[in-house]
Amino acid sequence: MHFILKKEKLVNILNKFNTYIIKDSKNIILSNILINLFEKKLHLIVTNLDIEINFFIVLSRKEFIKNGSITVNLYKLYKLCFSYPKEEYIDLNYINNRLCISCLNIKTFLSTLPIDDFPLINKKIIYNNNISISSIYLKEIISSIYFSMGNQDIYFYLNGMLIEFFDYFLYFVTTDSYRISIYKLLNNFINITENSFSIIIPRNLVLELLKLLNFINNENIFFYFNKNTIKIIFGNFIIYSNLIDGNFPDYKNILFLFKKHIYIDLNILDFKNALIRNSIISNNFSNYVTLNFSKNKLFIYTNDSNNNEIKEYILINYSGKNIEISFNIKYILDILKYINVFSKIRFFLKDSSSIVKIININNILLTYMVMPIQL
Repeated sequence: MHFILKKEKLVNILNKFNTYIIKDSKNIILSNILINLFEKKLHLIVTNLDIEINFFIVLSRKEFIKNGSITVNLYKLYKLCFSYPKEEYIDLNYINNRLCISCLNIKTFLSTLPIDDFPLINKKIIYNNNISISSIYLKEIISSIYFSMGNQDIYFYLNGMLIEFFDYFLYFVTTDSYRISIYKLLNNFINITENSFSIIIPRNLVLELLKLLNFINNENIFFYFNKNTIKIIFGNFIIYSNLIDGNFPDYKNILFLFKKHIYIDLNILDFKNALIRNSIISNNFSNYVTLNFSKNKLFIYTNDSNNNEIKEYILINYSGKNIEISFNIKYILDILKYINVFSKIRFFLKDSSSIVKIININNILLTYMVMPIQL
């Protein structure tokens, strides 16, 4: 294997993988990147056994010299290439089981591992279903709901994002059992081959997608999947991953609970600023805030174990009965982080112990539900 690339081009490619690779792994091959060059097409592959990310580019006649495949430590390769002078070309040549990296008067040799030891996902898998969605919509969806995913939850099916299609809507759902985020996408924004399906994408893949979507412009993302595996294609990327096998909580029945609930509209800017101030005082252990909805006023207050306390109110348009309810303050701030501060949100409430529904009035397809804290 032998090719030449300009420093900026090579570093930009390697940087797409650098934060993903497993460092200091007991399985050394997982710290490596597989570089495969064939007929001017350069493939770069990394994996953590659950997710495999492929990136490819087509080299020019000047850049391509010789076909071949190697695996080499990604972190060392990236750091070396990053350290070379700008506007220079880097020569990568596989010689006697080592990768020779040359730039100006600098020559470095990195050891390699056998390509047969690199664990690749079986590419002969048959995918029964497929959908396509704009990268703009997908990025908005994931950004709006990913924070509600479970993280190493004992209920493994919570550690991911549900994608489900039924009744002409595509639902994206995340939950950690204390809160639920739901994005309901209209059928005319997507291309779907099946009448219904339900899959759970692992947390690591969701986060990786969110990161990689920053590298592409507006284009379609293609999902191919069966019961156990998914393949995602966009730009110069191809991603393979295992799916989570489990029964996701039934979120649909919860949506119908709010038909008889009262609702209150809040201006986000004043509400968010008040919560930020309360989060400064809130005890790190309990991390709660109490909301008291009364006639035309919302009182917001909290305290901590050191007798620090804060209480304030904002004006609201409300004339119903008094309702006092407490939340994990982080859960509410997570929601407000992804909503324009100059818009409004709507709280659907029943009493101090029932789950609360929160929507962005400017985007009714996005729904949040949060469990209160019993103090």
